[in-house]
Amino acid sequence: MTAGSTQGEMAEGFPLAGRAAAFEQLLEILRTVRKGKVGTVVLSGPSGSGKTALLELFLDHCRTAARGVRVLSAMGDDWEAQFALAGYSQLMRTLPLRTAKDYDGGPAVAPGPVASLTPDQVINYASTFSTHLEGLQTHGSVVVAVDDVHKLDEESLRVLTFVMRRLHDKRVLFLLTLNPGDASRVPAGVLDFLTGHQVVRIPLEPLTPQQVQDVARGLFGLDLSATAAHGLVTHTGGIAQSIVELLRELPPETWQSWFPSLPPTSRVRARVRSVLAAASPALVTAAEAAAVLGPGAGLAEVARVGGLESVMPALDEGHRAGLLGLSVDQSRSAVAFLEPGTAEAVYEQIVPSRRIALHRKAAEVVQSEGEQLGHRVAATPAADETLAAELEEFARRQATVGAWQDASTALFSASRLSPDIRARNLRLLKAVDALVGSGNVAQAQAWAGAVDALPPSPLRSSVLGYLSTVSGQNDSAQSQLEMAWRTSNPQHEPAAAAQVAQRFVLHGVASWNGPIITGWAERAMALTEPGTPAHIESEAIYGLGLYAQGRIADAEASYQRASAQAAENAQKQRVQMGAGWLALRLDNAESALVNFESAAPTEYRGGSLRISLWAEAWLARTHLVLGNWDAAAATISRASVRLETSRMPLIRPLLYWTAAELWSMRGDWDRARYYVSQAAVQPGTYRAMQVPASLARARFHEARADYESALAALQPLPELDPWTDQRVSFWPWQDTYVNALVMTDKLDAAETFLTAFEGVHREREVPSDLARVAWARGRLLAAQGDPDTAREYFEAALGHLRGLNRPYLRARISFAFGQSMRRAGKRRLASSVLRAARDLYDTLGATTYVERCDRELKATGLDIGNLPDPADPVLSSVGSHHQQLTAQEQAVAELVAAGATNKEAARALFLAEKTVQYHLTRLYRKMGIRSRSELAAAFRAKD
Repeated sequence: MTAGSTQGEMAEGFPLAGRAAAFEQLLEILRTVRKGKVGTVVLSGPSGSGKTALLELFLDHCRTAARGVRVLSAMGDDWEAQFALAGYSQLMRTLPLRTAKDYDGGPAVAPGPVASLTPDQVINYASTFSTHLEGLQTHGSVVVAVDDVHKLDEESLRVLTFVMRRLHDKRVLFLLTLNPGDASRVPAGVLDFLTGHQVVRIPLEPLTPQQVQDVARGLFGLDLSATAAHGLVTHTGGIAQSIVELLRELPPETWQSWFPSLPPTSRVRARVRSVLAAASPALVTAAEAAAVLGPGAGLAEVARVGGLESVMPALDEGHRAGLLGLSVDQSRSAVAFLEPGTAEAVYEQIVPSRRIALHRKAAEVVQSEGEQLGHRVAATPAADETLAAELEEFARRQATVGAWQDASTALFSASRLSPDIRARNLRLLKAVDALVGSGNVAQAQAWAGAVDALPPSPLRSSVLGYLSTVSGQNDSAQSQLEMAWRTSNPQHEPAAAAQVAQRFVLHGVASWNGPIITGWAERAMALTEPGTPAHIESEAIYGLGLYAQGRIADAEASYQRASAQAAENAQKQRVQMGAGWLALRLDNAESALVNFESAAPTEYRGGSLRISLWAEAWLARTHLVLGNWDAAAATISRASVRLETSRMPLIRPLLYWTAAELWSMRGDWDRARYYVSQAAVQPGTYRAMQVPASLARARFHEARADYESALAALQPLPELDPWTDQRVSFWPWQDTYVNALVMTDKLDAAETFLTAFEGVHREREVPSDLARVAWARGRLLAAQGDPDTAREYFEAALGHLRGLNRPYLRARISFAFGQSMRRAGKRRLASSVLRAARDLYDTLGATTYVERCDRELKATGLDIGNLPDPADPVLSSVGSHHQQLTAQEQAVAELVAAGATNKEAARALFLAEKTVQYHLTRLYRKMGIRSRSELAAAFRAKD
C-alpha cells in the first residue's frame, strides 16, 4: 500500500475519514525513524474515537507495504493488568522465531507473571528487551505498538518506559494509544514521560459533520444531508464508533428527513442493561432520575426525584462502572452520563408507569416553568385541555420576548394534548409558525405536508407563506401571503392580521422593496400594541424600508427609536441586526460590527436562528470590509454549519458571496469555486438571493482576470437591482460592473451606465459610494485616453476613504489606479501606487492580487528586483543575436508561456489584444522562437 493509495482510501471509509492527517503524520514519523531516529508517538482520544482502528491500519501498512519493518504488538486489558509483565510477555511473544539464537540477547519470552519486580529486575527485563530491539533493527526498522496503554500492567509499563527513555539513534518507533479519561490509571512517572516533550501526541478529534458525510457515503452509500450529519455529531459527540454503529443499525430512510432525536446503539443498550443488572438499587434509581431530568440535572434534583438521601455513593459506583458521574464547572455541578446515548438507553428501560411517576416528581422539583411544563407533558399520555391551555399561554409569553423555539415546543405539546380537533389543528399551525420564527426551517419543512393538508384558513396561508419566504420561494410566498391577507379580518382579529402584515415585511426585505417594507410595517404596527412580536419585528425592519427609498435620516431616526424601546431580551436581536445592516451601508462599519456581534448569539437569551444567521452573514461581510479576513473566514466556517443544518436558502447566497470573494482573493480556487456553486440560485428567487449570487460569480471571475465571465454574471443587475431617485440599491456592485465593461472594451456602455448613475439624486453622500463612483470614472477615463483627468478621479477616490478603515476597498482602487497609469506610460506613478496596493493586499493575505501587483510592477520596468536577468536562459536561448526583453514583453511572455490566450493576457495586463500580439511578435524575434509552445518550453527550461 503506497501513501497515494492510502490517501484514496481515506476519502472513502472509516477509520480514515477524518483521520487522514493523523495517518499521514504516522507515515512521516516512520520515514524519519527509518533514517535512524527513535520515535515515540501517543494516539490519544476517548473510547470509540478510532484509535485502535487507525493503529491496526498503520500496523497493517507496516507489515504489508513497508519493506524491512518488524512489528511487535501488545494490547492492554483490565483483567491481565493484575499480572506483572503480562504486557511484556505479549511483546516478547511477537518476536520472530529463533530470536535468542540470532541475537544472543537473553530469553525470547518473558517469565511468567510474578507478584512484583525490584528495580534491578526492571532493569534486567528492559535490558533484554533493548537487546532484542537492537538486534531486530540491524535488519530494518521496528515498530513497537501498545493498544490501550492505560490498561497495561504497571511492571510492563515501567520496563517499556525505561527502554523508551534510553534508546537513541535506533530505527525504532514506539506507538501507543491512550484514553485521556483513563490517564489516571497510568503511574505518575510513566504519565510524565508520555506527556513530555520527547513524545509526539496525536489527538483524534471528534468527527465533523463533513467527515460524517464522508463516512456515510464511503461505508454505507448514504448521502446524508448536513442536518442529519449535524444531528449525528450532536447525538454522539462526534465519536466515530457510535456514528458508524448508528449508520449501520438504523434503516436508510431515517436519514432522509428531519428527526428530533436518535436512539442509542445496540452496543450501548446492551452495556447499560449489563451495568444496571449488576448495579445497586441506589445506582439504578440515580440513573433513572438523571435520565428523566435530562442534561444538567443537579445533585439535589436527582436526589429528590429518586428519593435518595445521598447521591454520592451511587455516583461513585456509577463512575467505577463507567455509567455516570459528576460534572463540575464554575457555574454548577451536574450528574452526567459518561458515554453518548447512555441517557437514552437508561430512559428506554424504565417501565411506563414508573417513567410517568418520575416525570411528575420532576415537575415538582425543577425551577424553570418551561421544564415544569415539559415534565407534566411527559407524564400525561392522554388528552388534557387544561394543560394544553397552560402550554398555549406559556407559548404566547415566550413569543412576546422572542423565544420562538420554546414557544414552538410548548405549542406542539399543546396540540397533542388537545381533545378538540379544531383546537389541535390551530395549535399545530401556531407551532409550525413559531418553528419558522425560530429559524428551524428543516423541522418546519418536515411539517409542511401536514400544514398543507389542513383546512384553508388565513393562518394556514400565513404559515405557508412564511415558510416559503425563508425557503427563498418568492412566487409561492407572494401568493400565499396575498391569500392570507384577503381572508383575514383586521377589524375583528387585528393580531392575526398584523402577523400576516409582518410576514409581508419580511417578504419585502427579501425583495429589497422599500414601499412594501414600510407599507406593511406601518399596517402591522397600527394593528398591534408596542411590545408585541409583530410590532417589534416590523419596527426592526422598518428602517431598512426607509433607507431603500433613499430616506437616510428617517431610517437612522427609526433605529434610534427602536433601540431605545427594545427590551433586553431576544427581541432586541432583531433591532440590532437591522441597525447593523443600515450602519454597514452608511460606512459605520465599526458600529455594524458591534450590532452584528450582539445579534449573532442565541444561546443565552433565546432568539431566532434565522436572525442569528442573517447577523453572522453580515458579520462576515463586515470583517471583510474592515480587513479582518481571518475573522471573516472563522465566521463563515461557524455560520455555514448552522446554515446548512437549518436549511435556510434565503441566507445562503449572502454568506457564500463573502466566502467566494475571500477565497478567490486568497488564491484557494477549489474552495472559492465551491462557494460560488453554493451561492448559486434559481431564476425567480428573491432579489436578496440573486444579487449576492451574481456578485459571488463576478468577484471569482474578476480575481482570475476573466472579465467577460465577470460581466456576464453582472449583466442582469442594472435591471434587477436599479438605483434611482426613489430606490437605493443596497449591494455595492456598480463600480465592479463599470470595471468589467471597461476591461472588455465596452466603453460606450460604461459611459452610459456611469453617467446615469452619477446623476441619481442622493439625500446624503456616503464616502465609500463616492469612492466607488470616482474610481469607476477614473478607470473609464484612462481607457478613453485621458490619464491626467483619470488620475484626479483616482486620487479623489482614495481621498474619500481618508479617515475610514477600508483596506480592501483602498487596495482595489490603488490597483486599478496603478494599472491604468502603467498602461498610460506613467511608470513612476504606477510603480508607487501599485506598491501601496501590493502592501495592502499582502496584509490581507490576498495572494491573488499580490501576484497581479508583482506582474504589473514588473511591467513598469522600474523595480530593479523584478527586471529580467541578462543571464536568464529564456533571454539567451538563441545565442549572440538575442536582445533583452522590455518589461511589458517579459510580462506578456510569462502569461502566454503559462497558457494564457492573447485575450486573457490583454485582460490581465489591461492592454489591447493587438498590443499583446505586437509584443509577442517582437519577443519571438528577440528569442529566436516561432510559437507559443517554444515559448512555454523556454520558460520550463528556465524553471
